[in-house]
Amino acid sequence: MAFGEGPLSHPLVVEAAETLFHPVGIRNNVEGYEREVLERYKEPVWNNPVMRFVDAKGQDVVPRRDRQWNLPDVIARMDAALRASSPPVPAWWRLLADESASGDVDVARFAMT
Repeated sequence: MAFGEGPLSHPLVVEAAETLFHPVGIRNNVEGYEREVLERYKEPVWNNPVMRFVDAKGQDVVPRRDRQWNLPDVIARMDAALRASSPPVPAWWRLLADESASGDVDVARFAMT
């Protein structure tokens, strides 16, 4: 299963990516601006998918880690980035992150604010 068809297709991960982050996709096999971005962050070409979390100045919010391709790892990385950058985090994300950390992602609980 491709990375985008797995963790990045989970509806709450998509919701978080769209509302709590500014997602940017950089292809690792093309020339031009995207190659410049790879060079800036010292990312290899034709690499496996890597999720980086950077601030407005382009500095890593949490240290880079690769091989984070399953749902619990993606949720944990997103949660670490949210905690490090201190934005207001909605209750639904807290519940998803807590359930994912406990290994119970088959059941979702929602809070209304």
